[in-house]
Amino acid sequence: MDNMNTCKVLTVVAAASVLAACGPRESNEGASCVLPVRMSEAVSLKESVSSVHVIALQDSLATQFPGSVSKVVWSGDSIFVLDTWKAPGVYLYTSDGVPSASYTRKGNGPEEFVGLSDFEVTASEVVLLDTYSSAVRLHLDRRFSFLRKEAAEEQSAHAVSVGKGVWYDRGNVAYGENKDKLVYREGGQRQPVLPVPEELANVTFGSRHAFARVSADTVLYLPSVEPRLYKCYDGRAEVLCEFDFGGLWPEFSKMEGKDNPLSLMRSVAEGGKIYGTELFSDGTLLALSFFCRENLYVYLFGYPQLKAGGLLEVKKEDLSSLGSLVALTDGCLVFGEPGKLLKYRVK
Repeated sequence: MDNMNTCKVLTVVAAASVLAACGPRESNEGASCVLPVRMSEAVSLKESVSSVHVIALQDSLATQFPGSVSKVVWSGDSIFVLDTWKAPGVYLYTSDGVPSASYTRKGNGPEEFVGLSDFEVTASEVVLLDTYSSAVRLHLDRRFSFLRKEAAEEQSAHAVSVGKGVWYDRGNVAYGENKDKLVYREGGQRQPVLPVPEELANVTFGSRHAFARVSADTVLYLPSVEPRLYKCYDGRAEVLCEFDFGGLWPEFSKMEGKDNPLSLMRSVAEGGKIYGTELFSDGTLLALSFFCRENLYVYLFGYPQLKAGGLLEVKKEDLSSLGSLVALTDGCLVFGEPGKLLKYRVK
């Protein structure tokens, strides 16, 4: 695993460990169930791995190459990589890590973007979300030829298409008159679905993975500062489950400096509370990732039965060699950084 210069796929067999099972219990607060996340039962990722596949992302001969890995989507034999920061754009690789296309047209032109915040891959298109100037979505074909631009929800951080509609997550941005958190748009009609909770107004922690698709007409939604999961379908959202972190979830309503995300997150981290939640899905397996202190945790559970599978822990010192958790595909957790993707299969 230390030789990152090879372009081959390396398989490493490590010790297997059965994850501790924990079942949901009934909720008294409107959710269908509460899933207990028992920090004391966390198992080291290293001890739980059955195999690791290392995919070297080869550099192209051109200068277009992602300098950071924000989000990864597997689709058949193709790997789509989004860079929202260092070399903004979307990049296409084969399953062996060979680059085949990129879209990095930054600017104010009709086929350009100002700043990407999210993207999705559908059966026929790749759709980029740009809300840093006027909010738009750029539609490309699967080979990255430009198709069209369309208006998007202002100040949205995430978007996902479902049938003829689009779900937008605005986080908790409540400056001005718009106090909507979750919005659904279909056929030119805008439908507010969830308001910004008053006690969480303008608590705007960043999140790269707020939506997870579980079927053709249903997505799951994880707000960045709420310990609950919503099921979104037919233009409405209902609480599917809540997560019980055993008193480690921050009480934002009692904290000062909520308008400064960096200082607030620092305060949360130093207090040993939960922060940095993300949601991943491969259709039937879900992964809730989060940080506590400086370690990464990944809570695995099933859908639609909501059967819990266990909690994995990645120590701070191990994250530098793994990169960020960027995807869940074929039952494997995918960590990534420029130049490589690591597919971890656990039992």
